[in-house]
Amino acid sequence: MMKVLAAVAALTALTQANLDVVTLNVNGDNYITEASATLVLGKAPNPQGSGDAALWSAIMMENQASFLQGVTQNSAQSYWCTSILPTQWCNFAYTLVGSQATVGKPAVASPGSKIRTSYKLNSSTKLWDQNVYIDGNLVSTVNTSKGQHGKIFYISLECASGTCAAVGAHSWENVTIILDKADLKFKHSGSWQYGAIGGEMTTPDNGKTWKLSTLSIPQTIPQ
Repeated sequence: MMKVLAAVAALTALTQANLDVVTLNVNGDNYITEASATLVLGKAPNPQGSGDAALWSAIMMENQASFLQGVTQNSAQSYWCTSILPTQWCNFAYTLVGSQATVGKPAVASPGSKIRTSYKLNSSTKLWDQNVYIDGNLVSTVNTSKGQHGKIFYISLECASGTCAAVGAHSWENVTIILDKADLKFKHSGSWQYGAIGGEMTTPDNGKTWKLSTLSIPQTIPQ
């Protein structure tokens, strides 16, 4: 696990523009205790250009200083994956706490691979256990943000620096968010942002566990 300054990381969702396809806010004193999402990789930006394109799911903590991300990134000069083809993606667990970024071990994957990130508030340690899997194999882990509660769940696209070309069409599946207590008002109605299709929300337990159907995102230029 690597710790770096956010200024060096250059992948700081709190200060960079991004396209939030899914934004789910909890209500009142309720909070997220667990979430997971699987990204089915599409084509990397072509031409690659000077930008740092990223796809991610994330949870914002209640102090708004902790931001957990499962990052899938493509960059001509990747700080994380130094040996990567232009057509591939770099994947890692990432957490920003204040100005301190913690990054799990990076791993390379190709289009068609499934990248699953799970986030869970550990009841024993009070830490958030964040794991990234590629096609079912655990590749990256971060444990941070002790005692913090999750307040917002995101699925987003980002161009963290420079100029990014269009990211290929991709999808998210097996998206689940678990709340501390049931809340039927957590459900999002209507379409999602940036031309995304699907993502219908359902609950098997009357509002504590929420699942999204497969969410398909068209070719998009991240910002």
